[in-house]
Amino acid sequence: MLSPAGVLEGAMTLKPQVLMSVLTICRDNSEALSETLDSIASQRFQSGELGLEVIVVDGSESLGCFHETERHRPQLAQQGWQMRWMERPARGIYDALNAALTLARGRWLQVLPAGDLYADDRSLERLLAHGRRRLDAGRPPAAVFGQAWVEVPGRPLRWLTPDSRVRSMTAWLGRMVPCHQAFLFDGDWARAHPYPADSSIYGDRPVMRAALAASGSEAYLAEPVCRFRLGGVSSGLPGGRELLRRWRDPALGRSGRVNEAIKALVRPLAGGYPHLMRARAAWMGWRY
Repeated sequence: MLSPAGVLEGAMTLKPQVLMSVLTICRDNSEALSETLDSIASQRFQSGELGLEVIVVDGSESLGCFHETERHRPQLAQQGWQMRWMERPARGIYDALNAALTLARGRWLQVLPAGDLYADDRSLERLLAHGRRRLDAGRPPAAVFGQAWVEVPGRPLRWLTPDSRVRSMTAWLGRMVPCHQAFLFDGDWARAHPYPADSSIYGDRPVMRAALAASGSEAYLAEPVCRFRLGGVSSGLPGGRELLRRWRDPALGRSGRVNEAIKALVRPLAGGYPHLMRARAAWMGWRY
């Protein structure tokens, strides 16, 4: 156990009304967590929003992430964020997110795992404003979502996904163009739709598909709201055993299995893979 207390709320009294909860998960990656917490603290709201909380679910074997959370607590508090830290045995990404859902009290929920970043200091404000517009129009969404800047570490290559022209539910439901970190979920909807804990990599996909089906194409805000670094676990190129493991993931649909097979085929040409991804995003914009 990392700490005598499994959940630390902080010295301040928790406010009963929480507008937004940001869920962050980490596991022995304190440097990545530091970047993410800095990005959360950088968010600015024109109306001076109150009732903001960050929930960090820590599956680490060391105390690095815990200490990083405590180091950022004053900085986040100064910007109006309540910090909540939860220790959790390492049982996978989606088990950790489900644990965070049990703690989250926000009217809106956003997921930003350690290592992920917002596009700029107004990203959450844009998503929140888009969600409120849907509410004011009498069309409450399960989620709203924006674009992700896809970046290739160590290279100047970057592009936006979804392409701003893509507004087809067929594309979003079948090909999963949106990025999970670009979603802002309705809190009640998210708590009623937990992640499949038996998935190791793709458990966010059925949740996003369900939210899209319940929200429609008007949920899309064609503006960048997060940064996605190509080359992580889900975007890496699988070898033989890894491909079989991914194919067995219960959250991966038929089109996903085809995509994973294509990624395995282009693995010998790993240097050209980002160019294929960028071309695919452009093709989606033209096709859909």
